[in-house]
Amino acid sequence: MGNALAVIAALTSVSGALVTVVLGARFERRRLLEQRRQERRDHTDRYSGPLLAAASSLASRLRNVMDPEQVKEFSSEDEQRGQRYLGYAINETLYRIGRYLCWVHITSRHVRVLDMGNEERNRQLVRRLAAVQRAISSRDGDLTFMLLGGEQWALGELMVDPDRPADDPGCISYVKFVDRLDDPKFARWFQSLKQDIAAYISDLERARPRLTAITEALDDLILLLDPRGIWVPFDESIDA
Repeated sequence: MGNALAVIAALTSVSGALVTVVLGARFERRRLLEQRRQERRDHTDRYSGPLLAAASSLASRLRNVMDPEQVKEFSSEDEQRGQRYLGYAINETLYRIGRYLCWVHITSRHVRVLDMGNEERNRQLVRRLAAVQRAISSRDGDLTFMLLGGEQWALGELMVDPDRPADDPGCISYVKFVDRLDDPKFARWFQSLKQDIAAYISDLERARPRLTAITEALDDLILLLDPRGIWVPFDESIDA
């Protein structure tokens, strides 16, 4: 009888240990899965916000440069005022284009694909980013404001702030951007865009189809990143 009880006690002990091991393994697996999910959410929060802001800012700027009333400022009767506004508008437009391409570059390099919550939304993100790229690089119609895929990637890379740590990348500020335009090696990458802006101002219809296509593609991307309009609830055109 005593031996039987000892055997039962031993089996119970072993069974309990096995249950503990199995449950522990399950809990650890769940913990690791949740940890990975949290890391993906952190990556999404880290990169989707700046990408959204850059896309919204660029879409707003393109709407302004397609507005004849806004462009009238460039040819103001006050020549000094017109030139000052033109210089600002050119640099600001170049910066917003560069900032958007920078965050696309950073996102592609560091997280590949943002986790939008499910596979279908992830696919939609890839498609919408690609749609913006195609709208910019399309060879259909007038080539004003066209940037080929490699040029887009190069501009994005140039706009990455070299003073930030590698594990926390970001875009250079507007001040740094304007200062770096004095560097011929940096400025030459933006020269074609700068010439395109000047050409567009003298003929507003010239690049309107491309600018419209880019703006519509950006709007689709913004809608995916901020479907309820929480983070982009206002019209940035007021700061143009």
